[in-house]
Amino acid sequence: MPKSTYFDWVHYTESQRQREDTILKALLREIWQNNYKAYGAPRLRLALADLNLHHGTNRVRRLMREAGIYSVMSRRFNKPTTTVDYRQRPNLIRHSPEANAWRMDITYLKLSNGQWVYLASVLELQTRKILAH
Repeated sequence: MPKSTYFDWVHYTESQRQREDTILKALLREIWQNNYKAYGAPRLRLALADLNLHHGTNRVRRLMREAGIYSVMSRRFNKPTTTVDYRQRPNLIRHSPEANAWRMDITYLKLSNGQWVYLASVLELQTRKILAH
């Protein structure tokens, strides 16, 4: 090992940029925790700008990664819908309980692995029993 490596280690001082990064990490963590851990890099950059500290989004993103800060928000799921180009037909059997008819329905179920499956069931109106699924 060269002697210069030892002396570089002995006389090491943190650079101005490293000192700023240390302060910014603590500030980012505080802002992030005060906002329900929901802020990502763009919002944290705007929060820093409100404090008159102007830094780029990429620097904020890098500091977040180093500090282990991440947004816990997730996107909302929009359930698939069926759209039709015509008016809905009237329900002819709603007020006729003596009608010998079946009623059907489709339901979306989310499995534990994140996949979506369909459950289709057939109900007999007179006996109120599920005939098939």
